Formats: sequence, C-alpha cells, structure tokens
Amino acid sequence: MNKSLLPLQSNCGHQKNVIGKEALVKLLRWHFGHSDFRGKQLEAIEAVLSGRDCFCLMPTGGGKSMCYQVPALTKPGIVLVVSPLIALMENQVSTLKEKRIPAEFLSSTQTVQVKNKIYEDLESGKPAVRLLYVTPELIATSGFMSKLTKIHARGLLNLIAIDEAHCISSWGHDFRPSYRKLSSLRSHFPNVPVLALTATAAPKVQKDVIESLNLQNPLVLKSSFNRPNIYYEVRYKDLLDDPYADVCKLLKSCGNVCAIIYCLERTMCDDLAIQLTSSGISCAAYHAGLNNKMRSSVLDDWISTKTQVVVATVAFG
Repeated sequence: MNKSLLPLQSNCGHQKNVIGKEALVKLLRWHFGHSDFRGKQLEAIEAVLSGRDCFCLMPTGGGKSMCYQVPALTKPGIVLVVSPLIALMENQVSTLKEKRIPAEFLSSTQTVQVKNKIYEDLESGKPAVRLLYVTPELIATSGFMSKLTKIHARGLLNLIAIDEAHCISSWGHDFRPSYRKLSSLRSHFPNVPVLALTATAAPKVQKDVIESLNLQNPLVLKSSFNRPNIYYEVRYKDLLDDPYADVCKLLKSCGNVCAIIYCLERTMCDDLAIQLTSSGISCAAYHAGLNNKMRSSVLDDWISTKTQVVVATVAFG
C-alpha cells in the first residue's frame, strides 16, 4: 500500500483548522495504524488545530508525540518540534520517514550541506518537510530565527511543540538554561499555537512552564499515570549484599529483553557496563562523555536489539 500523505485540508497559514474526529481517526489509522486515540490525545489535537495553546501532562509511553504529529498532517506547512535530545530526534525522524511522513531534524551532528538542503526545502514551501525537530540551543541562534521568520511570513509555521517542557523550569529536576530562551517564540510568532508537553511536572513546575512560555489561556490536560501494563517493584540498594550481582541476576532471569539502567554519574555507567559485559550480558554505556558518533551507535544497536542493555545517565532520555 502506498502510504502517501492523506491531506484533510488544503488551507495553510494560521486560519483555524476545524476537523472532525472521524477524519482525524482516519488519518491516525492510515499513517500510524492505530484504531483510535488514547487518553487526552484527541483533546490536545483539537485544541491546537483550533489555534489554542495547550499544556499536556502525559506519562512516558502515553503517546505525547501523536499530539503534534497528527496535526502536522492536516495541512501544508510545518510543525516545529523542540526537543533536548538529539538521539530522540533522530529516532523519531527515522520512524516517521519509514511511514513516509516528511520529517527532518537539525543538529550539530549534521554537515553544512545537509542543513542547507533542509533550509532550502523549508523556505521554498515544498511538502518535503511537515515536522522539523530542533534543539533549544538552535532556537537561540539569530540565523535560525531569521529562517524561521521567513517560513512564518509565508504562512507555513502551523504549530510549535515543546517536548520535555519541564526543562524550562528552575523548579524542575532537569532544568536547562537554553529552554528559558524559548519564551522568545511567543513574541516572534504570537499567532502560532504552542503545545507544551511533559511527563513530569509538579504543580509549581506546571505553573512555571505556562508562565515562562507565555501560553495564552491554554487548555491544561493531565492524564492518569496509572499504567496497568507495567509492573513496578522497588529494591533498596543498601539492603543488597552485592548490587551489581543482583542486577546481573535480574537481567539474566528476564531472558533476552532490552533494558535501560539509569545511573547518576558517567563513571557509574562505565563501571556497571564493564561488569555486566564481563558477566556475559550484551551491554553498552551511554552518557554525555561519549561523542555524537558513539552515542548514535549505542542507540542504534540497542534499538535493533544488537545490544541488550544500555547503562545510561538521563542524557539517554
């Protein structure tokens, strides 16, 4: 089957785009294979398509990406997605391209030639890009903002989606100064709806995110964090005679499954990865101390199940 784009509207610019649920479900089924929306997805999609700002709190695995990927397919133009993790951007763009959904990302890992080609496609208004993933650091550069302004002037900037939005708050656990500069997006593009998404935000952080991004009368959506398909168990490290041996035993008892082990420090990642590898477990470390090529290689091997376990800092996402 030819999975070409299935446009529901031909209008572009910042007109309100009202599309019924039946049409949106048809689009969802055609491009992503899902029979219906989950949780608060439809409410978020309808809000941004009507031109309204939205703050969406969903658990990890709750389908936040559908909230901006589906709107990107409803009319010409682009959805700008701000993400703090290059590995995550690369993975999402690769998955979208496999589904024949036009998507690109811009990052420090690309050559000048690749970046220039993407910019040419964006500024020409070609349908070659519907979703553009960028880092918050890129937003702060005058060169990128100049190009984005040109895209906006052509009526081709439909939505700004800010993933991991809790990073903007100094009250959060993962504050990133570069996120603070995202407030400039509202002043530059006041009529473009903004969708802020996160899986972790206490009430104080939620308030800070909404105020910092200058969201205007946003629809605030909060999904339940109860995930009945997940089993939770807590083991206290201090009560274990040998934590490394316990982790190794647990991984072997689970069979050949992919797993992520998070550590607080890079050295802990390296040490544990070495010990697990010596115990016969296919394992690799992932942290900011590795160069871009090495991190991409670790991610690719884990996704393709060549590597069973990744021992990582929060840089892994």
